[in-house]
Amino acid sequence: MLKRILAMLAAGILAIALVGCASDAGMDPGEGAPPPAVDGGAAAGSRLAPGLYDLEDGTVQALGVLEYRDLEGGLWAIIGGTEADGNIGSVVAVVANPDEFTAELNALSGKTVMVTGTRFTGTTIRMAGPEVVVNEIQEISDTPGPAE
Repeated sequence: MLKRILAMLAAGILAIALVGCASDAGMDPGEGAPPPAVDGGAAAGSRLAPGLYDLEDGTVQALGVLEYRDLEGGLWAIIGGTEADGNIGSVVAVVANPDEFTAELNALSGKTVMVTGTRFTGTTIRMAGPEVVVNEIQEISDTPGPAE
């Protein structure tokens, strides 16, 4: 009888642990997260982690390293991820309109960039990641500016 009670108790604890560790099945992997608020505390002056962020005005921002990948006919991608998350080198976003930014993309290749634009909602053959129609692209420096 004691063995049966202990087995049932162990099964209950395992079930609770599995439910607590389960991922959110409702979260779309291509869905961006809102950027965390910087409140002027310890995080002030720090940069957002690489990723795709939905902004309140309906635009998105993609932060990561700009790379040209010879995949699916060639594409420009924003690459992110961290060793801590175990997803280093993952595609944050794909540039949907590279022909409009050819000079900028070539000049910024391999650099950390912030792309601002809108989500591409049409049909595409590229399946490397969520596509962004770029409005603006700028280099993000890891070096702080001069002290004020």
